[in-house]
Amino acid sequence: MRNIFWYGMASEKKIEYLEKFSVGIIGSRMLLELLWRSGVGCIRYIGDFLTPVDARIDSTVKPLEANDYDVVHPMSTDSCIISYPYPEDYAEFKKQLKGIDVIIAHKHINRAARVAEELGVPFIPEIITTFLPDGVSFFDVKYDRPEHNPISYALTCSIQAGEIMRIFTGYQLPVIAPEAYVVDFDEPGYIKKIELERKN
Repeated sequence: MRNIFWYGMASEKKIEYLEKFSVGIIGSRMLLELLWRSGVGCIRYIGDFLTPVDARIDSTVKPLEANDYDVVHPMSTDSCIISYPYPEDYAEFKKQLKGIDVIIAHKHINRAARVAEELGVPFIPEIITTFLPDGVSFFDVKYDRPEHNPISYALTCSIQAGEIMRIFTGYQLPVIAPEAYVVDFDEPGYIKKIELERKN
Protein backbone atom coordinates (compact mmCIF):
# COMPACT_ATOMS: atom_id res chain seq x y z
CA MET A 1 0.00 0.00 0.00
CA ARG A 2 2.74 2.49 0.89
CA ASN A 3 4.18 2.08 -2.63
CA ILE A 4 0.95 3.56 -3.96
CA PHE A 5 1.10 6.50 -1.52
CA TRP A 6 4.64 7.48 -2.47
CA TYR A 7 4.63 6.53 -6.17
CA GLY A 8 6.82 9.02 -8.06
CA MET A 9 8.24 10.50 -4.87
CA ALA A 10 10.98 7.92 -4.40
CA SER A 11 12.13 4.58 -5.75
CA GLU A 12 10.45 1.42 -4.53
CA LYS A 13 13.68 0.50 -2.75
CA LYS A 14 13.67 3.78 -0.80
CA ILE A 15 10.01 3.39 0.06
CA GLU A 16 10.66 -0.12 1.38
CA TYR A 17 13.58 1.31 3.36
CA LEU A 18 11.08 3.37 5.42
CA GLU A 19 10.74 0.24 7.55
CA LYS A 20 14.26 0.87 8.88
CA PHE A 21 13.40 4.28 10.36
CA SER A 22 11.91 5.16 13.72
CA VAL A 23 10.03 8.26 14.85
CA GLY A 24 9.25 9.59 18.31
CA ILE A 25 5.89 11.35 18.56
CA ILE A 26 4.75 13.27 21.61
CA GLY A 27 1.04 14.03 21.85
CA SER A 28 -0.30 13.67 18.29
CA ARG A 29 -2.34 10.58 17.63
CA MET A 30 -3.23 11.83 14.15
CA LEU A 31 0.42 12.08 13.14
CA LEU A 32 1.03 8.59 14.50
CA GLU A 33 -1.81 7.28 12.33
CA LEU A 34 -0.50 9.03 9.21
CA LEU A 35 3.08 7.81 9.63
CA TRP A 36 2.00 4.26 10.42
CA ARG A 37 -0.13 4.16 7.26
CA SER A 38 2.79 5.64 5.30
CA GLY A 39 5.09 2.74 6.16
CA VAL A 40 7.43 4.17 8.82
CA GLY A 41 9.00 1.17 10.52
CA CYS A 42 8.77 1.92 14.22
CA ILE A 43 6.88 4.62 16.09
CA ARG A 44 7.39 5.38 19.75
CA TYR A 45 4.35 7.28 20.95
CA ILE A 46 4.40 9.23 24.20
CA GLY A 47 0.86 10.01 25.22
CA ASP A 48 -0.50 12.51 27.67
CA PHE A 49 -3.79 13.10 29.42
CA LEU A 50 -6.49 13.68 26.79
CA THR A 51 -8.71 16.71 27.31
CA PRO A 52 -12.11 17.37 25.67
CA VAL A 53 -10.31 19.97 23.51
CA ASP A 54 -7.90 17.28 22.24
CA ALA A 55 -10.88 15.10 21.32
CA ARG A 56 -12.49 17.92 19.33
CA ILE A 57 -9.33 18.90 17.42
CA ASP A 58 -7.82 15.46 16.65
CA SER A 59 -10.33 13.36 14.69
CA THR A 60 -8.47 10.13 15.55
CA VAL A 61 -9.39 10.62 19.21
CA LYS A 62 -12.90 9.45 20.09
CA PRO A 63 -14.93 11.87 22.27
CA LEU A 64 -15.37 9.21 24.96
CA GLU A 65 -11.58 8.96 25.28
CA ALA A 66 -11.41 12.48 26.72
CA ASN A 67 -10.49 12.81 30.39
CA ASP A 68 -8.41 9.67 30.18
CA TYR A 69 -4.80 8.80 29.52
CA ASP A 70 -3.72 8.52 25.87
CA VAL A 71 -2.46 5.02 25.10
CA VAL A 72 -2.31 3.47 21.62
CA HIS A 73 -1.97 -0.14 20.58
CA PRO A 74 -0.32 -1.79 17.55
CA MET A 75 -2.41 -1.22 14.42
CA SER A 76 -1.60 -4.63 12.92
CA THR A 77 0.50 -7.70 13.56
CA ASP A 78 3.39 -6.30 11.51
CA SER A 79 3.43 -2.79 13.00
CA CYS A 80 5.92 -1.56 15.56
CA ILE A 81 4.12 0.94 17.74
CA ILE A 82 5.37 1.33 21.28
CA SER A 83 3.23 3.47 23.57
CA TYR A 84 4.57 5.13 26.70
CA PRO A 85 2.87 7.32 29.27
CA TYR A 86 4.43 10.77 29.52
CA PRO A 87 6.95 10.66 32.40
CA GLU A 88 7.67 13.55 34.75
CA ASP A 89 11.26 12.35 35.11
CA TYR A 90 13.46 13.91 32.40
CA ALA A 91 15.93 11.01 32.33
CA GLU A 92 13.08 8.56 31.71
CA PHE A 93 11.65 10.79 28.95
CA LYS A 94 15.05 10.89 27.25
CA LYS A 95 15.41 7.12 27.61
CA GLN A 96 12.06 6.59 25.85
CA LEU A 97 13.34 8.57 22.85
CA LYS A 98 16.87 7.19 22.63
CA GLY A 99 17.71 5.69 19.23
CA ILE A 100 14.96 7.59 17.40
CA ASP A 101 15.70 9.15 13.97
CA VAL A 102 13.33 12.15 14.29
CA ILE A 103 11.34 13.61 17.19
CA ILE A 104 8.00 15.37 16.63
CA ALA A 105 6.24 17.06 19.55
CA HIS A 106 2.81 18.64 19.73
CA LYS A 107 2.89 18.62 23.53
CA HIS A 108 5.77 19.12 25.98
CA ILE A 109 7.57 20.87 23.15
CA ASN A 110 10.43 22.54 25.05
CA ARG A 111 11.33 19.32 26.82
CA ALA A 112 11.21 17.32 23.58
CA ALA A 113 13.37 19.92 21.81
CA ARG A 114 15.98 19.66 24.57
CA VAL A 115 16.08 15.86 24.25
CA ALA A 116 16.39 16.13 20.44
CA GLU A 117 19.36 18.48 20.79
CA GLU A 118 21.05 16.22 23.34
CA LEU A 119 20.49 13.12 21.18
CA GLY A 120 21.54 14.94 17.99
CA VAL A 121 18.39 14.22 15.96
CA PRO A 122 16.09 16.47 13.89
CA PHE A 123 13.18 18.03 15.77
CA ILE A 124 9.76 19.09 14.45
CA PRO A 125 7.51 21.17 16.74
CA GLU A 126 3.80 21.92 16.24
CA ILE A 127 4.47 24.13 13.22
CA ILE A 128 5.80 23.08 9.81
CA THR A 129 9.59 23.31 10.10
CA THR A 130 12.55 21.11 11.01
CA PHE A 131 15.32 21.97 13.45
CA LEU A 132 18.50 20.15 12.45
CA PRO A 133 21.15 19.14 15.02
CA ASP A 134 23.78 21.36 13.37
CA GLY A 135 21.40 24.18 12.43
CA VAL A 136 19.38 26.86 14.19
CA SER A 137 18.45 25.85 17.73
CA PHE A 138 14.79 25.66 18.71
CA PHE A 139 15.73 27.70 21.78
CA ASP A 140 17.19 30.56 19.70
CA VAL A 141 13.91 31.44 17.97
CA LYS A 142 10.38 32.34 18.96
CA TYR A 143 6.98 32.04 17.29
CA ASP A 144 3.31 32.31 18.17
CA ARG A 145 1.87 28.93 19.04
CA PRO A 146 -0.84 28.05 16.53
CA GLU A 147 -4.45 27.84 17.64
CA HIS A 148 -5.83 24.81 15.86
CA ASN A 149 -9.26 23.70 14.78
CA PRO A 150 -9.94 20.22 13.34
CA ILE A 151 -9.16 21.27 9.75
CA SER A 152 -6.01 23.27 10.46
CA TYR A 153 -4.73 20.50 12.70
CA ALA A 154 -5.35 17.83 10.05
CA LEU A 155 -3.54 19.94 7.44
CA THR A 156 -0.58 20.56 9.74
CA CYS A 157 -0.23 16.84 10.58
CA SER A 158 -0.52 15.86 6.90
CA ILE A 159 2.19 18.28 5.81
CA GLN A 160 4.43 17.24 8.70
CA ALA A 161 4.03 13.59 7.63
CA GLY A 162 5.15 14.65 4.16
CA GLU A 163 8.17 16.40 5.67
CA ILE A 164 9.11 13.17 7.45
CA MET A 165 8.92 11.34 4.11
CA ARG A 166 11.27 13.93 2.61
CA ILE A 167 13.76 13.44 5.44
CA PHE A 168 13.68 9.64 5.15
CA THR A 169 13.59 9.26 1.35
CA GLY A 170 15.81 12.21 0.41
CA TYR A 171 13.15 13.39 -2.04
CA GLN A 172 13.58 17.17 -1.88
CA LEU A 173 14.50 18.98 1.32
CA PRO A 174 12.11 19.55 4.21
CA VAL A 175 11.47 23.09 5.42
CA ILE A 176 14.47 23.99 7.59
CA ALA A 177 14.34 26.52 10.45
CA PRO A 178 14.32 29.51 10.59
CA GLU A 179 12.02 29.13 7.57
CA ALA A 180 8.61 27.73 8.54
CA TYR A 181 5.01 27.41 7.41
CA VAL A 182 1.74 27.68 9.31
CA VAL A 183 -1.81 26.91 8.25
CA ASP A 184 -3.65 30.18 7.56
CA PHE A 185 -7.13 30.14 6.00
CA ASP A 186 -6.70 33.74 4.82
CA GLU A 187 -4.00 32.56 2.39
CA PRO A 188 -5.06 31.31 -1.08
CA GLY A 189 -3.35 27.92 -0.55
CA TYR A 190 -4.15 27.82 3.20
CA ILE A 191 -0.42 27.85 3.99
CA LYS A 192 1.63 30.90 4.98
CA LYS A 193 5.42 31.07 4.91
CA ILE A 194 6.99 32.73 7.95
CA GLU A 195 10.50 33.44 9.17
CA LEU A 196 11.04 32.46 12.80
CA GLU A 197 12.17 35.44 14.82
CA ARG A 198 15.53 35.21 16.55
CA LYS A 199 15.57 35.83 20.29
CA ASN A 200 17.67 38.75 21.50
